[in-house]
Amino acid sequence: MGDYLRLLTVNDRDVPLAMLQRAVPYGAVWSVEHPGMLGNYLAIGPEPNEQHNVWATVERNPLAPNTLAAEEVAEFIDSLDFGGPPSAVRWLSDYLETIRAIYAIRIYPEAILSHPDAFDAVYAVRSALHDAVGGIGQWDGHGFTNESDRLVWCDPRMDLTGKTRAAILDESTGDWIPFELDLDDQEELSAFLRGEIPKSQRTGPSHRTS
Repeated sequence: MGDYLRLLTVNDRDVPLAMLQRAVPYGAVWSVEHPGMLGNYLAIGPEPNEQHNVWATVERNPLAPNTLAAEEVAEFIDSLDFGGPPSAVRWLSDYLETIRAIYAIRIYPEAILSHPDAFDAVYAVRSALHDAVGGIGQWDGHGFTNESDRLVWCDPRMDLTGKTRAAILDESTGDWIPFELDLDDQEELSAFLRGEIPKSQRTGPSHRTS
C-alpha cells in the first residue's frame, strides 16, 4: 500500500475533532498549526502533540478553482483510462466531477511499523471520516473504492497483491455486484479489468447488492 489514503467526498462539512479522537482509544489525534494552508491539518500518533513519532497526518483540502484538491481531481480523471473496468471509468468520471473536498491521510511507514496499534488507529480515523462524510476512497498503489469501500477500479501497472473486497457496476440497474478478488490471480484480475465477474465468484442473480 502506498503512503497516501484519500477520501474524496461530495460533502464539505467540517468533522469535529472530538469525533475523530473518540474513534482512537489506543492513540491520539490532535490539530497541528500549518500556516498558509487551506483547510485542516491533523496528526495521529501514540501521544498528544508528540511530533517526533507521528503515525500519519490528515489534510482536509476543500475543492475550489486553482487549489491542490482541484489539481488532484483533474489528475485522477486523466488517469482513469489507464485502468478498468470500463463501467467504473465512466462512473468515476462523473462522480469525481462532484467532489467538494479531499481528506488526504499520509502514512509514515517507519513510525507505523514500530507500533502494533498504529495502523488500526489510522484506519479508525479514516473509518470515522467515512462514516461522517461518506465518499469514495483512493489508495496509492491500489486504486479507487466505491462508497461501500469496495475496489472498483485499478491500474494494471500497479503492484497489486492479496485478496480484496471488490465490486463491478451493473450499468443497466445502477447496482454494484460485490465479490472477493484475488489480485495475485492474473486471470481474475484480467477479468475484473474487462468488467467481468471472475468465474470463481459467479453465484447467479442473487449475488447482486451494494
